[in-house]
Amino acid sequence: MTPTPATLRTAGAAALLSVLVLAGCSEEEPLPQPPATSAPTAQEPTTQAPDDESATTSPVDDADVTTAPADDEGATQTAEPGPDPELSATDGSFTIELPDGWEDAYELAEQEGVLLAAKEIERKDEFFTNVVVTQEEYVSNLTTAVEEAAAELAGEDGEYELLEPAPVDGNRAPGYTLVRDVQGSTIHQTQRWISHDGTLYVVTFSAIDSQAEEAAGALDEILSSWSWQD
Repeated sequence: MTPTPATLRTAGAAALLSVLVLAGCSEEEPLPQPPATSAPTAQEPTTQAPDDESATTSPVDDADVTTAPADDEGATQTAEPGPDPELSATDGSFTIELPDGWEDAYELAEQEGVLLAAKEIERKDEFFTNVVVTQEEYVSNLTTAVEEAAAELAGEDGEYELLEPAPVDGNRAPGYTLVRDVQGSTIHQTQRWISHDGTLYVVTFSAIDSQAEEAAGALDEILSSWSWQD
């Protein structure tokens, strides 16, 4: 069976989105420094001698001191909540739970067909481990399409390994893992293809070579938390 346009497009999307997340995050600019005029001048506090009368007639009020919130209380009031661990597909078709230390990255990979993207908050060895879910055209023989897409994406010199299907909220998702070079880095990618109600969902998980083994459990967590919303 010759790969369909959908399988070829999926193969290309895996490489493109991996590069997008890599390049977009590694080019983060530092925060701008505040303008020099915002700092107070050294002369301001000493341009006028203190008024003895005002100093003696305005003692510190004990009530003002005792009513100030304690450090812990102030920290509790100003603390911001952490990121929501649940992410929803842009079309509302499914939700996932993010592993600890992950965040939404949809803005980095936003383009036609992308339903969801997330990444690790911490960059490791100049790469953010990430996952992208795309929506593709339905294919009739999912297993065969996965096998041929893996060979197509790896090319003659690439390495790939076919994987046993994984359970995803009532569906079985065949897939493969391959190794590729992206911008001078060796990247391990795992794809899982999920056919659900006449729609193909492709999950692409990417990690740099040095983190591939450690990061593998994050994909298992994501797939096990997958919940269809129809």
